[in-house]
Amino acid sequence: MRTALFFMLVVVMGTGMSIGCDKQPAPPPPAPAAAPPPAPAPVAAASPDGGEAPKKPKMVAPTDGLSLADRIAKRQKEEKKLADELAGQEKDRLIKYDKTKLPLHQQVWSAIKKVRESYAKAKSKEDVEKIRTAQQKTIDATGKKMTTIDPKGGNSNVVTDYDVMLDALSNGYPDALSVSFGGDKQPLTEVTAEMDKRQKKIEDWLAEVKAAKK
Repeated sequence: MRTALFFMLVVVMGTGMSIGCDKQPAPPPPAPAAAPPPAPAPVAAASPDGGEAPKKPKMVAPTDGLSLADRIAKRQKEEKKLADELAGQEKDRLIKYDKTKLPLHQQVWSAIKKVRESYAKAKSKEDVEKIRTAQQKTIDATGKKMTTIDPKGGNSNVVTDYDVMLDALSNGYPDALSVSFGGDKQPLTEVTAEMDKRQKKIEDWLAEVKAAKK
């Protein structure tokens, strides 16, 4: 009887141990997914010299209350005012310079007018050539005197006009006058118009210089 009970106890204990050994522990819960890495901060564009490029300035609306057309007109008015002021200053400078050379101006201009007037006596091509030859020494001497008015250039307002007039009296004007006696009046008309324009400029300028205060 005791043997039977012992045998049954051994069987029961063996069965329990077998059941305990067959049962596996529960697996651990899965680890939470890793958060994605943060997005990189925007990198400022580099300037050519290696530094950080300057930020573009924000557009600011004008606060003057003017339209675009009004602002353009205002700017043009200011530019004209400045140009007029600079032109006035330059005119004053030229007058002051020519004032110091007025006697020379008067001598040069008087000689030029006399040479031109001498051609009024011409009645033929032959007369023109005689006058041209007779006046050439006066033209050359007047040209040399003219250069003493403004040796460096850029200081007298009419020296260039003298030079053009003297050249015309040596070449263009007598040539055109000779051609006119052959019936072609157009060259003489053109050169006369140019000389008249310069003569008026010279006479107006010298009168203004003479009247200017020192």
